[in-house]
Amino acid sequence: MPELPEVECLTRAVRHVLEGRSFEQALFFRSDLRWPIPIQDFQERLVGVPIRSVHRRSKYLILSTERGHGIFHLGMSGNILLSTQADSPWKHTHASFTIGGADEARYLHFVDPRRFGCILTCSGEELAGHPLIRNLGPEPLETGDLALHLAKRSQRRTVAIKNFLMDAHNVVGVGNIYANESLFRAAVRPTRKASSLKMAEWEALAQAVREVLSEAIQAGGTSFRDYKHVDGEPGYFELALQVYGRDDEACLRCASPVQLAKIGGRASYFCRKCQR
Repeated sequence: MPELPEVECLTRAVRHVLEGRSFEQALFFRSDLRWPIPIQDFQERLVGVPIRSVHRRSKYLILSTERGHGIFHLGMSGNILLSTQADSPWKHTHASFTIGGADEARYLHFVDPRRFGCILTCSGEELAGHPLIRNLGPEPLETGDLALHLAKRSQRRTVAIKNFLMDAHNVVGVGNIYANESLFRAAVRPTRKASSLKMAEWEALAQAVREVLSEAIQAGGTSFRDYKHVDGEPGYFELALQVYGRDDEACLRCASPVQLAKIGGRASYFCRKCQR
């Protein structure tokens, strides 16, 4: 599933080709994805009017005009891919957008094999209170004292620290891969109760989260299965993974075998010796 680094990479790429320009045309090839697509409202708010900004909130890509916002989510298998072809070369394309004002013809195609993504709209006043946005936690790369925030949120919480990190009400964007990697760097075992961490451990973990997410963004994200960058190229952070997917392989710190366990139904990788 695309997480914060993948959506941040997508946001930057779409911003480069779209901000200040407009959609000349938006074609929808189905009326729904995870939820019904408000096709008429999308046409009124985002077609034929300049895109003022392209930004990200958590895992949502948001296009803003003077008439309102378009909210895109990639779900489990979605992509927004750039092409010079009006007819998408990719299967499972559910919408295509013609970009105006460019030197050459350019199109963005929304591709989603599993159809768990979404395309929604809202007015300018509705964005902050939108049901998908209003209860989200802070952005980990923008919060001044992430460690203190997480420490306060974790008080009396008996949930496993890995599940706590992955809960977007506490902090956004720390998906399964990045939670595994962050906990390994901070030497914190993923099964520990969130409330058991001391302040020094929260500081180490907050720093690890920031480092892992920043490095993943620099590498273009992590490509497993469906995710590709906007130009169709894969992300390369997979090459830098230190613990995720390495069960029974030697720990890169102590050479003990990496363990695999299910925590909250998700694959969790850790070193029993290094992570306490």
